[in-house]
Amino acid sequence: MALLGKGTNNSNNIGDSNSVLSVRVVDIILNISHPRAEEFGGYDSIGTIFYGDIYEQNQTTTTGLLPHARPYFSFIKQYPLKNEVVQILNAPTKDFYDENNSNHKYYLPNVNIWNHQHNNALPNSSYFVEDETTPQNYKVVAGQTVRIAEGDNSVEVPLGEYFKENLSIQPLLPFEGDTIVEGRFGNSIRLGATAKEAPDKTAYSTKGETGDPITIIRNGALVEESDNGWEHTIENINSDHSTIYLTSNQVLPNMEIVSLHWQSWMAKHDELQVDQKDTFDNITEGFGVETIEPEKPEETADQELEEATEEDIAAQEEKNEDPEDCDDCYEAEEPTEETVVEDTIPEGNNPPTDPPNNSNEPTVQTMPPDYGPETFEKEIYKGFRIMETNSRFDGIFMWRYEIEEKDYPAGSVQEYVQYENGRGSSNTNLDSLKETIDEYIEEYDDGYRIED
Repeated sequence: MALLGKGTNNSNNIGDSNSVLSVRVVDIILNISHPRAEEFGGYDSIGTIFYGDIYEQNQTTTTGLLPHARPYFSFIKQYPLKNEVVQILNAPTKDFYDENNSNHKYYLPNVNIWNHQHNNALPNSSYFVEDETTPQNYKVVAGQTVRIAEGDNSVEVPLGEYFKENLSIQPLLPFEGDTIVEGRFGNSIRLGATAKEAPDKTAYSTKGETGDPITIIRNGALVEESDNGWEHTIENINSDHSTIYLTSNQVLPNMEIVSLHWQSWMAKHDELQVDQKDTFDNITEGFGVETIEPEKPEETADQELEEATEEDIAAQEEKNEDPEDCDDCYEAEEPTEETVVEDTIPEGNNPPTDPPNNSNEPTVQTMPPDYGPETFEKEIYKGFRIMETNSRFDGIFMWRYEIEEKDYPAGSVQEYVQYENGRGSSNTNLDSLKETIDEYIEEYDDGYRIED
């Protein structure tokens, strides 16, 4: 299997040429714990690679004997893996004017050797063999040279300290005009559009017009046993690990809703009709205490008098003046010992019921439900976290404000304010609490301390 070309380039002149050179990554600085990170600028060294000649069969891994290069792009952080191929070119350094037009070696993103986003390693030729008795990592499948790592007939290609090759990662299938950004792990961003005429139909291309924009952010794809890493795939809103779809005129006909239980959001939901879209600013209202309106009392005799005639009114007044003539008047009987036992201890030991309430005064049954106490941050005022606590008990709403209890540095203004205000003390007036804080800050500025 002739996979590597022949050339005259050697390790002696690698890095000396002004032309673009193809080199193999031997090591890379990804954190300041790297043995040579401090030597190359500490944090400024992140991304620096040490490279060797792609024709070298027994390449040294000692970084002190290898040339180095920095990333060419500042806005794309796509650092190569070990054994990937990058191209080197010369460009000015930050010391260009101080060190006689000094140049430095910079590298471009890794060469797309395998036309795959996961890794594009091209190790030395010892990994490319046809002898069945010798471990191999590459073979021809369907006319293509592909990476294999299965069974006993395989040798792991070093790609990094902890990076593990996943041969099931599939690249995204592109459509005409798409811009696709893919990570190494099945995460991607597609800046695409409806493509109704494409031979490979997508769910979002069933409606709308060709060219309607769509943006799909995908994090992880479902990998099945039959999936081959060299085959392309399309996003699937139901099986991908998580996705964000930004659509325009597209329809996702087979989308499965994970849950219809709005209670999990602690929110109430109003069904929003299309013709009501201008009526609502949003369709959900956040979690809050449910209030119960008092029941409207039944119509009383006093309300009936509003429509009564003058004769009816006079007759009613006469009846009220003489209780003996009132057939409908209620007269409470003096409870006897017998009736007390019978009325206060009903059958089944159920508690006695309250008499009917015909007034507008709310009862225990019509009052808003009790809740709390609930404490949350109200605001930050001059470095102090003011907490609000509110609750409702027997229909009465209560609230208070207090400075968050905290151990401040000894001798600090915060410690002084908290001490003078009284640790844990509260106030029902927010402005009053702020004025108190201002007063103690002024005292501290004037030289007052806790011992004073």
